[in-house]
Amino acid sequence: MEPKRWFVLQTRPRNESVVQRQVQARNIETFLPQIEKIRIWSDRKKKIQEPLFPGYVFVYGNEDERVGAISGTAGALKYVFFEGRPAEVSEREILLIKDSLKEPEKISLEQMKISRGDEIVVTHGVFKGMKGRVNEFRGNYKLTVNLEELSFSFSIILSLGEVELLKTAE
Repeated sequence: MEPKRWFVLQTRPRNESVVQRQVQARNIETFLPQIEKIRIWSDRKKKIQEPLFPGYVFVYGNEDERVGAISGTAGALKYVFFEGRPAEVSEREILLIKDSLKEPEKISLEQMKISRGDEIVVTHGVFKGMKGRVNEFRGNYKLTVNLEELSFSFSIILSLGEVELLKTAE
């Protein structure tokens, strides 16, 4: 029998729990590390659970289970790949994440601070490695980036998780 491994399944923004429930309903083990956070609105405060890694769910299975976990799963986008193969997370790394959740006060979620005009490099997808400048933000997860490396300029829509900040706008 083929050994089971941990894979990283990318989800649509704020769909992590929905994806996890659907995959677990197929009797495939998942791990969605979450931390408690206090959310403040103008009229109230509330404790909420937020994913430690927004947009990702870990799936534990063999190759058939990996494929079965994403097939027909609403909110699931794709598996993270590394060097042409599905990226794997070691059992040790999963245990370290689980252990870190035992002391949640030591964990803080840091939002990447990207502003209009900042220079970025694309870290995922077909435009990986290309550099550009942030034009505008569209909601919490999308930004348009002006890529200038193809001798003409065009805009693409990316999520914050697909870019890395190179230089802030002065």
